[in-house]
Amino acid sequence: MRILRKTARLLFLTAFWAVQFAHAQTNYYFPKATKFDPTVPTPEKFLGYAIGSHYTRHDQIVGYFRELAKVSNRVHVQSLGKTYEEREQIVVTFTAPENYSRLEEIRKEHITTVDPSKPVLSSKAPVIVMLGYSVHGNEGSCSEVSLLMGYYLAAAQDNETAQWLKEAVIFIDPSLNPDGRDRAANWFNSYKSFPPVADPLDKEHMEVWPNGRTNHYFADLNRDWLNLVHVESRNRVEFFHQWYPNVQIDFHEMGANATYYFEPTPKRHESPIIPQFIYDENAIFAKYHAKALDEIGSLYFTKENFDNLSPIYGSTYPKFYGTIAATFEQAGSGGMMKETANGLLTFPFTIRNHLATSFSSLKAAIAEKTNLFKIQKDFFNYGLEQARANAAKAYVFGDSRDESLTQKFLGLLLQHRIQVYDLATSTTVEGKTFEKGKAYFVPAEQTNFLVIHSLFEEISLKDSLFYDNTGWSVIHAYGLQYAKLKTKEVAKGAPVTATTQAKGAVEGGKSSYAYLLNYTEYNAAKALYQLLGKNILVKTAFKPFTAAINNDKKSFGYGTLVIPVAGQSIPADSLYAHLQLIAADCNVRFTGISTGFSAGGIDLGSNNIKTVRKPEVALAFGQGVTAGEAGQVWFLLSQQLGMPVVKLDLQYFRQATLKKYTTIVLPGGNYSAWDKAVIDKLKAWVADGGTLITFQTATAWAVQNELVKEKLAESDEKASTPKGANTNERLDFVSKQDVEGSKRINGAIFLADIDISHPIGFGLSDRRLFINKNGPTLLQKSADKYATVAQYAEKPFINGYASKQNIGKVSNSAAIILSTTGNGRIVLFADDPTYRSYWLGTTRLFFNSIFFANLVEGGGMFGAEAEK
Repeated sequence: MRILRKTARLLFLTAFWAVQFAHAQTNYYFPKATKFDPTVPTPEKFLGYAIGSHYTRHDQIVGYFRELAKVSNRVHVQSLGKTYEEREQIVVTFTAPENYSRLEEIRKEHITTVDPSKPVLSSKAPVIVMLGYSVHGNEGSCSEVSLLMGYYLAAAQDNETAQWLKEAVIFIDPSLNPDGRDRAANWFNSYKSFPPVADPLDKEHMEVWPNGRTNHYFADLNRDWLNLVHVESRNRVEFFHQWYPNVQIDFHEMGANATYYFEPTPKRHESPIIPQFIYDENAIFAKYHAKALDEIGSLYFTKENFDNLSPIYGSTYPKFYGTIAATFEQAGSGGMMKETANGLLTFPFTIRNHLATSFSSLKAAIAEKTNLFKIQKDFFNYGLEQARANAAKAYVFGDSRDESLTQKFLGLLLQHRIQVYDLATSTTVEGKTFEKGKAYFVPAEQTNFLVIHSLFEEISLKDSLFYDNTGWSVIHAYGLQYAKLKTKEVAKGAPVTATTQAKGAVEGGKSSYAYLLNYTEYNAAKALYQLLGKNILVKTAFKPFTAAINNDKKSFGYGTLVIPVAGQSIPADSLYAHLQLIAADCNVRFTGISTGFSAGGIDLGSNNIKTVRKPEVALAFGQGVTAGEAGQVWFLLSQQLGMPVVKLDLQYFRQATLKKYTTIVLPGGNYSAWDKAVIDKLKAWVADGGTLITFQTATAWAVQNELVKEKLAESDEKASTPKGANTNERLDFVSKQDVEGSKRINGAIFLADIDISHPIGFGLSDRRLFINKNGPTLLQKSADKYATVAQYAEKPFINGYASKQNIGKVSNSAAIILSTTGNGRIVLFADDPTYRSYWLGTTRLFFNSIFFANLVEGGGMFGAEAEK
């Protein structure tokens, strides 16, 4: 009987759900008394189906907003750019026609907010509101809401809407992640049933790897606002800085068994550097959201979850510019209908909740407008006060040995509107030399100080329950030379407004002997791959040397690329022409030399200068592999090196001819699907000369399956239990989340010592290596005394949150090991060296693993010594 009653109930609810769409826009989603302009097409009329009955593709979303712009003088569409998959990013402006006619004047007036010397905006000025939907592409209700919101603002004929349009400039980004949106829409539309199937195990509700959450390269765009790795983020942040909205809402979905979440977040999850009055205003806005959801009978919660401290997020980055920003989370149906702990959850219901809080956000913004203007002005004054109180009065960064990375970091600062200056004279700080023209000065005392703090400073957090990265200092991620200054009395030069890429060249002109390229440049790896792609013979130096050039001497360090003229398959003229093109494209400088007899160190004919082979890389892909890590490798090899990488699904390893590949990369993930036959095949490939590179859990898997003879360090709870402690301790249930949460390592910065003479460390000038650790994998130091490439410091913790127990576990453990197996090599990274594609200090070590690992002889023997 229970089964029959449940079936009958589902049939009734399914029928009721279907009937709702007959008058979806007017009777279910919108206030019933609203009248609409009949000349403005509803989403249903334009699309041919009711909102909530189908997942709308991105091109249809763009098409509808362009149609609204044609028929309504309240609506205007602006293109921001295109995604990797050539989908257009748009922002749609809604405001009264009289506002739009003077929009640039309004913008210029509004951005005076960032200048503390200018007065607070008049209450007659429009408030600026940004509503952003579906940064996670498979959080499908959000973009559907944008269509309803757009229609309402374009067509509603009531006094309240007229007031909104008069007193606000409203921006809608209807699809923050177009590529992921379409990947998800295609899935849900392909597997929906008629009538809908609510069983959570139905294929409609079970997206397969990598699902639609992320962008083309499987990057989580809601973690990219500070790092600006991806084109979607750069386009979006550029628009943000044109306006500095007063209110910015980021619409999301969460697990189906939840209800609805809006800020405020838990106080302990607030940023220690953002002023409290920003968070206090979120609490004021919450009253409007609560009223909106109460009116339609929807359950919700606040103050229990979600990080609100890091500028990596779309709901927090704006807070660093005085914006009242917030995350809204709706329980997601992941399809048309799903059974949940709270009853039957339908797609239209999820849409209606987000629509209600979209309206409440506008109501709050209008009602609180005067206070919002004051808050934003107070925020930038606060930034100056904090800068003056900060121990570091300025920062200097840059390295003449690595101009490409210096310019990359400079470009990031400028995108965040940080004031940067040239150095008027060269200076030395903390034993580091900063050369005029190749290093830059950043004064702390500027209105954007809180973002500067996030880029240069460290924060030690006490809470254990952050669900994402707690260490995001970007200067550490880049591994770029920098120093904090206790005084701003440094010779500050002219302001910098644009990057200046070092002009690539072949210094000394055409050579009849050889060309050299110092490997300290981040772009040297890109140049190396281009050289190998042209079938040019390239060697790398395992020991430093000094070359005599035109009665001068120039030092070349570990990893220097040596391109001899003799032995090439192309004429000397063609070689020179190729080098000129590669130098220009990669912004590097080759040096032509006329003799192999060095002024110091090894000569160019030494066995310590080894030939580099062209790598052919396969990347483990598919179900079981951590999609984000696989995407990072794919992105970095494709976008930074221009290297095609074969994305090899785990299920195809059995039949794949592995000998085609010189290198196989195993990102973190679960490789339990591989049986003994596949493992033996991989072992044989390594023994035959292949290079295997593993990250995090893949490293643990490789050790556990005896691909290497290395050992894991203890990482279980027993390893951190003090001697004599009560292992049967009784604790209150309410403390479980805190106690168990403290055992995680989910993103903090740790310090390691790296052997810069090792091929994996080629190009580094500093033995201090900053690593982002966001997983439990720990390695013991290798029994081979030369194989531990990087080892965590005795006191390794730098930034973020980590418990004392976890810091103790990490202390003195191995971070990177290169192990020899037969004729092959296995490079074990205890962590993810490509973390979110912006941890460039360790990314270059990953590149080195591809190019140089096979050149390392067993037992750490190199060159002629190994050949005895």
